Amino acid sequence: MDATKNAISDVLEHLLSKDFKKFVWHLWNGVASDIEPIPRAALENADRQDVVDRMVQKYTTNAGTVAVQVLLNINQNDLAKQLEVKLQKEFGVGC
Repeated sequence: MDATKNAISDVLEHLLSKDFKKFVWHLWNGVASDIEPIPRAALENADRQDVVDRMVQKYTTNAGTVAVQVLLNINQNDLAKQLEVKLQKEFGVGC
């Protein structure tokens, strides 16, 4: 799980503040119809590391896949691909 946390955290560090805000917005408004949102109160005033912790608490082993989907939703396709590659190297599976 630490590898997943580190991979997500590394990618989130590349987001500008406005893009990070969009990322968080998607987490509390719903990433996709089959992914339950994280309550807004759990993410309010959260920094990048807090967001990663909340994602892992909520989505456990799927946190990396959820992060990739959110990055795609906010048109951060290069970062989504980077995260996908990191996760594939770590776990040997696709997202």
